[in-house]
Amino acid sequence: MKLDKDSLNKYNLTDKELKLTMSSYVPMSVKANDFFLKEGIICHYIGFVTKGILRAYIFDDFANEITTEFYPEGSLIISFDSFNNQIPSKENIRAIEDTELMVISFEKQKEVYQLVPVWNQICKDLADSVSREMLERTRQFQTMTASERYNDFCKKHPEILQRVTLGYIASYIGVDIATLSRIRRKV
Repeated sequence: MKLDKDSLNKYNLTDKELKLTMSSYVPMSVKANDFFLKEGIICHYIGFVTKGILRAYIFDDFANEITTEFYPEGSLIISFDSFNNQIPSKENIRAIEDTELMVISFEKQKEVYQLVPVWNQICKDLADSVSREMLERTRQFQTMTASERYNDFCKKHPEILQRVTLGYIASYIGVDIATLSRIRRKV
């Protein structure tokens, strides 16, 4: 999920509201292979990626990692259920590269909601956007072939394609590495 100044412009935040919001975020570094969030831990932060890339994943019944999302620069990272309800996460979010983030804590976010009420609408719109993305991803798994999913991924995420392993991509599009290799040979 991308969030930038252009997407915020439609909410007409005043300079004061924007400064208050920005001052609520603090820098965080996550080294390659370190976790932003581990399964079973409560998500206490929303992060905005300024440099690097992270990957969200879960484990299937056979202990295989299933990639559910990539978070390159400009992405907003949140484990919605864990953060909003302050319950243990069901996913892991781990840095692929050394990553720089700007983060806001759960407590600080509640303050911002009070001081800058338009953030309630911004967050609702972001949640709606994530919901639409999840529905689209589900539709793709139901209606597209593995080749079509790979081609769609390449078209939509060329910057990610160059920065992550083929195993992560295979997992994300729902195939094994051998199948992805066959697909790539045909392209």
